[in-house]
Amino acid sequence: MAETDPVVSVPQPVVLPQVEPRPAVVVPEVDEDAAPTLAAEVERGLPRDGGAHDGGDGVDAQHGDAHGAAGVDHGAHPFVFTDALAHHNLPYPAWEPIHGKPLLIFDALTYSLDNIDALVVDPAFAKTQPDARQLAWAEDYCKSNPDIVNYDAFDGISNLEAGPRLATAMAVADARTTFGSFPRALHWVNQQIFFGSIALLLLTLVVCLLFRRRSTQVLPSNRVQQGLEAITIYFRDNIVEPSFHGHGSAWTPFFVSIFLMILSINLMGLIPGTGTMSGNIGVTGAFATMILLMMLGCGMAAQGPKYWITLVPIHFSWAMSPVWLLLLVIELLGLALRPFALAVRLFANMFAGHTVLLVFLSLGYVILAQSGEGSRGLALGLHATGFLLAIGFHAMELLVAFIQAYVFTMLSAMFIGASIHPEH
Repeated sequence: MAETDPVVSVPQPVVLPQVEPRPAVVVPEVDEDAAPTLAAEVERGLPRDGGAHDGGDGVDAQHGDAHGAAGVDHGAHPFVFTDALAHHNLPYPAWEPIHGKPLLIFDALTYSLDNIDALVVDPAFAKTQPDARQLAWAEDYCKSNPDIVNYDAFDGISNLEAGPRLATAMAVADARTTFGSFPRALHWVNQQIFFGSIALLLLTLVVCLLFRRRSTQVLPSNRVQQGLEAITIYFRDNIVEPSFHGHGSAWTPFFVSIFLMILSINLMGLIPGTGTMSGNIGVTGAFATMILLMMLGCGMAAQGPKYWITLVPIHFSWAMSPVWLLLLVIELLGLALRPFALAVRLFANMFAGHTVLLVFLSLGYVILAQSGEGSRGLALGLHATGFLLAIGFHAMELLVAFIQAYVFTMLSAMFIGASIHPEH
């Protein structure tokens, strides 16, 4: 019987189902003291690199990677025009000419929420301890705002746990500043109110120290007095007196004060790195509301209840009552639209002008952010062109600052004067 080769069974390979690999969790290097805190956050699934809120297009993940790679240095950020617009032309809660490097924070809580993704990946976040005031402020906010857990930085934790985390972000933001942060009681201040207040304070000092005459003084003693007296006489003779018909001298200080106030905040906003309070519709609306109240109050004080009747340009009669009532409705609408036009005109001109200036100065940064290093030459050329255009437009904005202050004052005098003297 012939010998046969032994049959060797070959094991069949086991085919495992394909499983999509899970992305590896990259833990940044930290010191030993910060390791337990970092490990606990990674275990809870909290975003440390800013990528947890990626909406699928990877933009936010790249944003977070730039934060993690640069640390506190926000120079690695791609330029975003809307962020620059918020920092310079909108009521931002900090004075921050350079993104990520605030000089002064007015509202620490709002600033921290606006920049929470950058603050939680700061290397100092794991080692920073908030003080009692920051902790109390953050916990009060989290208790009254349950939606705070919708922020990616607070994903997976409760409102009670979000308070200490937000307070830590506030402490990190405060450590970045040059001049510190305002207390909680002044959290309503923003950069527009801050620089507008500085402008009004400087105006008060100039008027009280340089414009005020001594009791024995006959002629102006300096050019500031000469200039302000020339402005006062011009407004009295050409704007106030024609509107008030013999009572211009009594109203001149009021309208000159309005002109100087608006002019000072307009000029303050033209200083690079500051904010213009007249570029805020709330501020111009407050000025216009004051004019409306004076129109109504002074009109009724001068005419009594007859003020509402004299709004209509025709005499009342039963035969013309439908037309008279229609005209009354139109005049009431016009009465409300006058201060509205004052507010919108001043706001729109100042906001639009500063936005155009920012567009010119941002041309190079926008090209560089969109096209990368390959367009550095084009970006440099556009930046130089935009800078030259901004110089000329800045000079025009200086003229606009005077014109808008003058127009607001002139129309205010006309509106109040017409309420007191409707016959004219």
